[in-house]
Amino acid sequence: MKIIRNKSWGKVVLLLCLLSCGTRCLATASGSQPLQNIPINGFILPVFNGEGQEIWEARGSSATMIEDNLLHVKNMKLRCFTEEEPPQEAFFAISDMAFVVPQTNSISENFEIKIFGQNFYASARTWEFSGNEKKIIAKDHVKVFLDCNLEECSP
Repeated sequence: MKIIRNKSWGKVVLLLCLLSCGTRCLATASGSQPLQNIPINGFILPVFNGEGQEIWEARGSSATMIEDNLLHVKNMKLRCFTEEEPPQEAFFAISDMAFVVPQTNSISENFEIKIFGQNFYASARTWEFSGNEKKIIAKDHVKVFLDCNLEECSP
């Protein structure tokens, strides 16, 4: 048995175990309550393609499983990468809160998101991220600034 000493990897392994088993099989010693509503500090969820290359990553100051396969993440930072060699950051986004659904590879919220790319900045109030397509669908209160750098575009 290999012991993982790095705190971040330990949290990822714990989270992946929670997600793969489902909360029903992770009951307490008494067998009565699943491990829901317990925050995981320093949440990291990397997602890889079939070749083992990281294609996107969600991070947060904490994540709480509120239902089977539904995580509430605070201070979410989302990074998407190109699948070229070497991988480049396609865009990154930040939101104070988000709901992550690992089973459908999606993230969403009705709380502001700020999206930063090479030559653009965008924001939206209602949004959804499709991890399979690596795109954010902005639905409400959308603002987009094109042909600008980070300093020019940021509010």
